[in-house]
Amino acid sequence: MPARILSLPFAVVALFFLYLTWEVDTGYSVYIVPFVIALALIYVLSPQINWWWYQRRPPELKPKIRMLITRHLPYYQKLAESEQVRFRKRVGLYMEANDFMPQGMESVPEDLRAIAAACAVQLTFGKKDFLLPKFEHIIFYPHPFPSPQYPENFHASEIYEEDGVILFSAEQLVPGFLQPFQYYSIGLHEYAKAFVRSYPEIDFPKLPDDIWQKLQQVSGFSQAAIERWINLKPIPAQPVSITLFFTFPRQFQATLPQLYEQYARIFNQSPAREATPVLEL
Repeated sequence: MPARILSLPFAVVALFFLYLTWEVDTGYSVYIVPFVIALALIYVLSPQINWWWYQRRPPELKPKIRMLITRHLPYYQKLAESEQVRFRKRVGLYMEANDFMPQGMESVPEDLRAIAAACAVQLTFGKKDFLLPKFEHIIFYPHPFPSPQYPENFHASEIYEEDGVILFSAEQLVPGFLQPFQYYSIGLHEYAKAFVRSYPEIDFPKLPDDIWQKLQQVSGFSQAAIERWINLKPIPAQPVSITLFFTFPRQFQATLPQLYEQYARIFNQSPAREATPVLEL
């Protein structure tokens, strides 16, 4: 972490004066104070320092993570080369900026963190601010889990806005990313909900009465199948429609052309096109 590196010389000098205070003269103790204050400031400001550094020097994705995205994310495959670079940088920055916490596992594997980050970046790729700062805590379970909101349902995913938390079961998150045409993407689903909550000023379109029938035509996923996959009901249609806008963009455009254009304006990108999405710079 850049903040830790920055704090190192201050720590060394503080320890040096501590040694002099102990071994030579207690008068040296006064010189320790400014370095301890500097260390405290660096500690308090470490998130801002780290983010400033990473924005200017985005971390490179490891080859295995880059390969994971390249092989399994059709959205990324359609991007122009320059936009693929931007996408990878944003995934790396998202992984540095957010808190990934394990539950029922010792640690969060890097591929799980990258999958969640790639899902988030898809939704916000047309935005200048792509971090969704209201939801900075991502919790991973190995399997479906109960929660205070749904204590009797072992479910695959949810958001809890009050604490800024997104929760995922790895058992459902991974196949939804690796095989998005066969398994519904809970990653996009929960980040769609987080996006809507993060932009309350956006007037999202009212969905037609036959939306579930149309969404099944787009993807082959029925409402009942999605509810079984997540194991919550009723599932709202809005995050499902946003998920399928990104997963099946051409079918979505053909089946729901008006809604497609509305979402394209909201997200400032058109995933059905071969051309690079238009970005707000």
